[in-house]
Order: sequence, then C-alpha cells, then structure tokens
Amino acid sequence: MALRLTACRSARTLRAVVLAAGVILASGCTPQHVTTPETAAAATGTPPTAAWYREGRLMLRYGDATQAVWLAAGWPPDGAAALLEPLPALPEDAPPEGWEPVALHDQEGWRQVVAPVLAGFAPDTTDAAARVATANRDFLVRRNPDGTVSIVDAPGRPPDVAIVRDVGEDEFAAAVVRHLREAHAAGGKAPGPLLFATTEDALGSSFLLFDLRRDRALLVTQGASTLPFDRRLGYSLRMADALVLRSHILSLLRNPLSSSGRLVGLTAQSGTTLLPRGLPGPPETPPPPVAGRPGMDIDAWEADLDVRLNAAPLPGRMEPLIDGNAYFNALVRAIRDARTSIDIQVYIFDSDDYALKIADLLKQRSREVRVRVLVDRLGSLVAGQVPARSPYRTQAHPPLAITDYLKRDSAIAVRALDNPWLTSDHAKLIVVDGKRAWLGGMNIGREYRYEWHDLMVAVSGPVVSRLQDDFDQRWAYAGPGGDAAWALAAARPEQPATAPAMPGEFAIRTLYTRPIDPQILRAQLAAIRAAQARIWIQQPYVSDDEVIAALIAARRRGVDVRVILPTRNDSGFMHSANLLAANTFLRNGIRVYGYPGMTHVKAALYDGWACLGSANFDKLSLRVNREIDLATSDPGFVGRLERELFLADFARSREWTEARPVRWTDYLGEFLADQL
Repeated sequence: MALRLTACRSARTLRAVVLAAGVILASGCTPQHVTTPETAAAATGTPPTAAWYREGRLMLRYGDATQAVWLAAGWPPDGAAALLEPLPALPEDAPPEGWEPVALHDQEGWRQVVAPVLAGFAPDTTDAAARVATANRDFLVRRNPDGTVSIVDAPGRPPDVAIVRDVGEDEFAAAVVRHLREAHAAGGKAPGPLLFATTEDALGSSFLLFDLRRDRALLVTQGASTLPFDRRLGYSLRMADALVLRSHILSLLRNPLSSSGRLVGLTAQSGTTLLPRGLPGPPETPPPPVAGRPGMDIDAWEADLDVRLNAAPLPGRMEPLIDGNAYFNALVRAIRDARTSIDIQVYIFDSDDYALKIADLLKQRSREVRVRVLVDRLGSLVAGQVPARSPYRTQAHPPLAITDYLKRDSAIAVRALDNPWLTSDHAKLIVVDGKRAWLGGMNIGREYRYEWHDLMVAVSGPVVSRLQDDFDQRWAYAGPGGDAAWALAAARPEQPATAPAMPGEFAIRTLYTRPIDPQILRAQLAAIRAAQARIWIQQPYVSDDEVIAALIAARRRGVDVRVILPTRNDSGFMHSANLLAANTFLRNGIRVYGYPGMTHVKAALYDGWACLGSANFDKLSLRVNREIDLATSDPGFVGRLERELFLADFARSREWTEARPVRWTDYLGEFLADQL
C-alpha cells in the first residue's frame, strides 16, 4: 500500500524557472493538439470527465472529446505518490486502445467509503479514541454515548478523551481496499480500477486510485500552480528584503562579531573544499573481510570526547520517534498539554496545509501559555512559496511569509534568524515547559508529516536544561540586542553536569556545528577512526570528502561499514554527490543500501555509540551552518536505534551490489555539492 507523497525542496526554484519558461514558449509556438502546463492548469479546476488505466498507468481527460486536456501518471516503483503530468500530445482515440475505463467517484463518494472504514477503528468505550492517519488528514474516531461514531480532525480532541490506538496510513489503506472488495463482491461487480477525488481547490487536486485486482492503493496528485504575478512580485520583494537588507545590512549591524566569524569560517571551509580531492584511489587488493572484532572501549571513548570537546554530557532520557506519524502525534499532544511555555526552532516552518494546522494550534495555545517560534528566514520563506510537487490543499493563496501568519490574531512571539553570507541555522529543536524536548531532522510541513522517512528523538531529564539554554541564546541572538543579547544569555550559569541521574536516565552529549567550531564533524571523524566493529550510517546527503575517506579507511581495517542513502532525493546536486560517493564506497567494500524514496534521517552507530540530529554529511552541515546533534553510548538506546531504525531500514532497502551509472553532469553536480 502506498499513500505517500514526495516533495522536491532544493530544486524548486530551478524547476519554477523552467516551468515559467516553458509556459512562455508554449503560448507562442506550441501546436493546438499538445497539452501545455498552462492549458492543463486551466482545465484541472473542474473534475475529470473520463479516466483509463493500464498496467499501472493512469490517464485522465478533462473536457469533452472535441476539446480535451489529458494528464497521466504512472505507478512509481518505490511506492510513493504519483504526480499527474500533461501528456505531450493528445491521444487520437478515446477510449485509448487496450486501456480499461476507470470508475470515477467524486468527494461525496469518497466520504461514503471512508466513513464506515473509519468507524471500524472506533474503540468500544466513549472515553477513548483511535487516531487514524491518511495521506491528507489525521482523524480522531470515537464512540458516542448513543452508539454512533464521531469523526473529527485530530487537533480537535476533547480533553477527556484518551487516544488508545494509532492507525497508520498502510493499515488504513488496507482497510479501504478490503471494504471496496467486499462491496463489489456483494454487488456482483468485477473488481476493476476505481478513482476517488479526495481534495480539490484552486491550486491542485488529489485522487486515490485503487487497483483491486492487485490490492493496491495510490495517491495521485496534480502539481501546484505557479504564483500569480502580484504574489510573485510580493514574494520577490520579500526575498530581496531578506537577502539584502536583513541578512547583509541590519544583521551586520546587530551581529557584527558573529557575522564576521561566519565569514571567516565560510571562507576557510570553501577554500578547503576547492583543494584537490583527498579520496583514496581504487584499491590494489580486494577489501579485507569484516574482522568481527569487539567494539571500542566505550568508557575510554567517552572520556576522550570530554577532552576533545571540553564539555561533559548531562543525564536524561531519549526515545526515538521514527517518521511523521510518531513525531507529530507526540508534538501535537505536547502543544495541547503545555502548561507554561512552548519554544519552537525550525529551519523550515512551511506554509502548506499541515503546517498551517500546527500554526493554528499554536495560535490557540498562545492565549494560554507563552509561545515563541524561531525560524530560519530564507529557509522558511523559500520553502513556503516556491511551487512543489505536492500541491497546497487548503488555501488558494497561502501566506507569503509564515512569520506574518503566526503573528496575525495571536500572542505568538516570532523571530527569524538572518542569513549573512547565505549561511543558515539548520537546527530543529522544540522545548515544552522547559522539561521536555524534541530534536532531530524534521521541520514543520507536509513532507515531514506524511512523505519522507525521518527521525526525531523525545528528550527528558536534566539535559533539557541545556537545550532550553540553547534555544534562549538563539532567541536572544535573533532579537534587537543581537550579539550583545546573546552574550548575556550565554553568560548565565548552566546546570552542573554532575546532577544526579534518576532511574532510567543516561548520559547524553550535545554536539554542535558553530562558526569555526565544527564539533559534530570532529566527533564523528574521531568515532569513524576509533570504531572497531561497525559503522552504520543513514544520511540524505553524503558529499564531505574527509568523511568519505575516513569511512573507506575504516573498511580497509576490517570494520563493517554500511551506508543507507535515498533512492529519490530532493536535491539534484546532492543526488549526484550521493551516486559518486556510493560508487566509491562499493569499490572499497562498503555496503550501500538504497532506501525506497526519500530518507531524511541523519543518524549513525559507531560500535556502541549513537549520534543523531540535524546535521547532514555535507559541507554546510558539518562546517558552516549551525546544527545540533545528540549522542549517547547507553546500550538500551543504542539497541533500540539498531533494531527500530537500522535493521528495519536495511530490510526495506535494496542493497546495491554494482556501481550506479553516472553522467558527466553528475560530476559537475558533485563539484557543486561540495560547495553546499
């Protein structure tokens, strides 16, 4: 079953430019029988008039047979959602030969299917509810005192109702397929393909395609429309304001010392990446077999880190939250239950439908508790406005800036971190009531909730005080006081590292990438060189030559080195870098696994030491941008990460045994990725 989407982030701007150019060219020189993005966008504001299906390929017709627009989508091999694309030319025959007609159902038909399926998940008692995740929305299903079933959006949970069951997308899809098959069998109908319209608005539509013969379900979406001229102009003005005035004039005045430090660090690291590659050449002899040695001495390793980093860990607890269903359900519950404060720092706070639901919940809570939101200015501005593969689903005109939306009609305090020299704050950190925290790779937006594979950790205990200090310092830094306010916040004494641990707590180490202080890089390079038994890594972007060379050296001394990479990346440059890194790994005996779709997980196991957080294995994360990782050698947590993340992902991924084909453009892309 597949009810997921994939959204392209880093390549959005380039794609928007190409699309705009295509529309301009098409309007002047395209024959009338060719479907262009412009004519497709004009037609798809209405429901399709006919559909056909053949061997995993869907074709939709909009309009009548004399004046039609055709869109098509194919079943993706990795089980992600399918994007409807304009056909280059209209079929001359309708229906097309060899294609099977598809039964079309509108939104009311979909509601009639969904209601009994959702009702089937309702607990028997009235004080309990089931949370059901679908590709578009999260529902709460509960039983009323009169025996009827109530279905509401998940954020609307009554305070006296406990959630006793979580139903994921795959389980929900299987239940729908089963319901449809039973309904067809009862009516004596053959189980042909079915298409349900689930959402339609001015910017795009989505459908669910069911192939009952193969027990498969697929989310099919239309692409988002480009911004109208007036909004493109407003967006351009905001970009100019963010890039020039705020990041390179006001920021330099408010933060002169840190901005200068960023420039020095960026210049030094850029010079390093422009030097000749330091990767080993092809091995003269085959890599040695995995030695099977015991892991490194963890106590000695932790003591060594204390010296290397000049900082000791603090006690606490960590729980891995894998994928959006686990993390965002916990986050929404924490926001709803907060007593005193909610502090959120993300690189991207998107403007899509799911992000706006979180924003609305924060607005509601801001009238009762203190809510502070800290975003990266460019990260959120670009992500929120450039059209993506995943269409907006609730508003024809999402806000130009999420910061404005959060402030409007609320008591939320909002600040944006500026981007001097085009550097960013890439950390993701949420702290609630100063007692609980969440940290990892997920921003706030639809792809993190529904589309990508990703990882966060829930944190509690004394270590949260350090994370709260981190947030408070960044909050002060982003305010009018700038460097001076940050210095005052940083001067406050921290809770001593000798705080006694409570039962179940273990030592947790915070690691950072800061200007001229790449702790995360130094710690992980040291771990790679110290590991004796295994190095298991999962990353969306691997382009740092020093890290790649260290991994190869570890494999040559008999360490079991494995790397999980995405098979579909949100960045063309980084996809090229990953391909070349994977081929280098394979030549040197490192096992490479292709995760089906986009994995945004940033995690590693070095023998018995785990490290995870927001940092990618690229130049920006390891050497330039600000990042936060957490690390521990607690056997319980390391074991959970091994079982629940790595072993599970090895099983669902495909191991690559041969080098992947590359083109000359991949070498160019890899060079550019080295600068990113």
